[in-house]
Order: sequence, then structure tokens, then C-alpha cells
Amino acid sequence: LFRGKPKLVRISQNLFPILLVILLVRAFTFEAFRIPSASMKPSLLEGDVVVVDKYSLGLRMPLLGYRITAGKPKRGDIAVFRGEIEGEKSGIIKRIVGLPGDHIKYVNRTLYINGIPAAQYDLSVDLDNHGNGNQEKIIRATEDLGAVKHGIYMSLHGGDDQYKFADLIVPANSYFVLGDNRNNSLDSRYWGVLADKELVGKARLIAFSLDWSNKHIRWRRIGKLH
Repeated sequence: LFRGKPKLVRISQNLFPILLVILLVRAFTFEAFRIPSASMKPSLLEGDVVVVDKYSLGLRMPLLGYRITAGKPKRGDIAVFRGEIEGEKSGIIKRIVGLPGDHIKYVNRTLYINGIPAAQYDLSVDLDNHGNGNQEKIIRATEDLGAVKHGIYMSLHGGDDQYKFADLIVPANSYFVLGDNRNNSLDSRYWGVLADKELVGKARLIAFSLDWSNKHIRWRRIGKLH
């Protein structure tokens, strides 16, 4: 079949099916995503690399983003969306707290879903270690979203900012998302809801974790997702 063809062409033809399979797997099933900021502390840290599951939330048409199979995110899911950060296209990873039709309100450090406050318990003062080596005292708590209970950070000193989207009804095919690090997260409180067509997938587990400040691997975090 390859007789008379240049060696480079033969190698390319052999590799093409393998590359095609890799591209299809990446497009439709799983993808790695590096956590770029501290907005999801304490659940996810800067330097974590998470495996994003695209399949369970419905397969998407590449480039267009429209769902072609069944699957919907649930309240409490940590999800990756397509978006922009400072004018540049980027992945956005946040926790989904508001589903289509929900009345979401965030006031006095408390999340209200359809008029019911999400309970916060196990409140304590903790230290947040920043990437530059500095430490900051914060309030650490567990927030109850019903099926999901997760850790959150809140500022020890400041209150709420003047959020532009702190009280709204989530439109159809959209989600209200928050960072777990509540006073250090640009999320739906600032720029509104995220469209379903921008949803990439659900964060499943931490595949790798590197502490950039100390240049060491966080072995205990690998394989976990809080």
C-alpha cells in the first residue's frame, strides 16, 4: 500500500488514526485543566490539575458547544466553562449553585437559594497560605447545598462588595456559579450567569498537584476532589 511513497508520508499515514483517536477522546470524554487561581480554595489549590469529565454532562458538538446527548449538571458540581478573563479566552472553573429557574441571592456572606439560606457550620479562623509566601487569617466554614457539603473561605475583615448580580432569577439554559473562596473570586456575582452552551464538563479528580512557591508535588492531593 505504501510502496513508492516517501518515508515521512508513510509515518504520517500511520500516525493519523492514533492522533484522530486522541483528538476525539479529548473532544468528547476527558480533558485536563490546570487551576490558575485561588478562587476555589479550599476545594482546589493553585497548581492542581483536575480531570474534567465531559461525557456525564452530555456530549457537546465541537466548536458549537451544543449538547447532543442527555446530561445536566447538578447543584454543587464543580464545573469548567468557556469564558474570558481580562479580555482573553480562558477556562473558568467554579461551583454551580444556581440552576435554571432558581432565585439566587447573596448577601451578608450568605447564599440564599429560593429564599432558603445555605447553612454554614464548623466555622473557625484559619490561615490561608498565598503563593507569594504570605499568610492571611480567614474564616473557614462548611456550606450545605443539600446533596453537596463543601468548604468555603470568607474574609475575616471585609463584608460583601457591591455585587452587580447579587439577586436574580437564573434564566433558562444558564447557571449561577460561585468560587469557594468567596472574597477572592470573580464569579456570577460580578458578571452574571453562564450559558449552558459554554459548559465544558465536571471536575472529577485531582490528577496532579504542584506547589509552585515551594516547588514540590502535593502527593496527598492526587486522586482526590473535595
